[in-house]
Amino acid sequence: MSFADIVGHETPKQILRRAIASSRLPTGYLFIGPPNVGKTTTALELVKAINCEARSANVDSAEVDPCDKCERCRRIADGSFPYFRTVFPTSGALREEIDKQRKRQQDGQLAAQEQAGEEEENYEGLELIEIEDAEIHIGHVRQMLANANLKAPGDVWKTYLVQSAEKMNDTTANHFLKMLEEPPPQTTFILTSSRPSELPDTIVSRCQIIDFGPVPLADACEALAAEFPQCDGQQIQAVAAASAGRYGWAYRMLSLPALLADREELLDLLAALPTYQLYEGMRQAEVLLDLAGRWFLDSYEPGTTSRKTAEALMKKTQDYVLRTAMIQLVDQILSWWRDITVLLSVPDSNGLMNPDRLEQLEELASVYDMQACRRALHWIDETRAHLRANANLRRTAELLVIKLISLSPAKA
Repeated sequence: MSFADIVGHETPKQILRRAIASSRLPTGYLFIGPPNVGKTTTALELVKAINCEARSANVDSAEVDPCDKCERCRRIADGSFPYFRTVFPTSGALREEIDKQRKRQQDGQLAAQEQAGEEEENYEGLELIEIEDAEIHIGHVRQMLANANLKAPGDVWKTYLVQSAEKMNDTTANHFLKMLEEPPPQTTFILTSSRPSELPDTIVSRCQIIDFGPVPLADACEALAAEFPQCDGQQIQAVAAASAGRYGWAYRMLSLPALLADREELLDLLAALPTYQLYEGMRQAEVLLDLAGRWFLDSYEPGTTSRKTAEALMKKTQDYVLRTAMIQLVDQILSWWRDITVLLSVPDSNGLMNPDRLEQLEELASVYDMQACRRALHWIDETRAHLRANANLRRTAELLVIKLISLSPAKA
């Protein structure tokens, strides 16, 4: 992959390419934007490009790209480059599972290497799985900072990626701040965050902020059509619109048919809300929670290390896993009611997030009024806040479904 292969984000890529061409990277970058919009992907290309063995000192910034062929590019991509480290939020259960999976992975690789007579180890990175109780722990930051103080070859740029940096607690943030204030030479820290307001001002002020906005719908559709030629244009258009500019979300959705089926089931449930009686709310909440569990697991390809880790987490910390997935489902529920609101305001609007359900949405726009939509949107935002505040999961789901059922004029 290269900068040219990243969909959208032309301004961030231009800024980063200029910095690489001049070999003048700041001590800290803060990449902000929605989840799955491309922040981490871009960070990885930055790390490869600044350390690429084929990088020329005299090249136009528009042509800066990693070669993806040299040893450094390959090792950065697979997570084995000694001067690149990633830190991300983990819970106790997640750390335990990651350690188990990594040990199994390494044992298998060592056995294969011994059989082939190879000496070099090659560690393939695990996919990030973030759940609601996860934090960035000080131990991981200390390890990263210890690595940053190691002496590196003169042409190496030590780079460290902190994903979801807002998950640092106060102790971790203070420890990290000291390194930002007195960094080693040729060292850059890249922080990503979808909620930058939760980061300490002292850290934000020491970083160059790069804003990753939504990927334009047309660009996303064009790229997805090239990646998934087996999908029809209507399906690609629907998924791209539902992603709200988050290309990574759309790509994952089309890559995993089970996840795509989960979305269809959720939309079917929402479309049927006016047909339910209030007493059926608790049963439909059960359906929603069951769907949340499948949504979490179906987000990872069966048979992969990430899927096995997700399955283990479901067994060990089911409440936090379901809470994580419920927040994602709530975002989809919000998009549904947003579309109804849009159709009430502009009946012929083409800016829907669920355009594949246009007929159902138009029918619901004749059932609800604007006041009902405002209440629904308020309750959905409230539900997201309650889930993040560790409110009772089942009760929160039941209240949301019952409230949404109650908005039908026949139930009011």
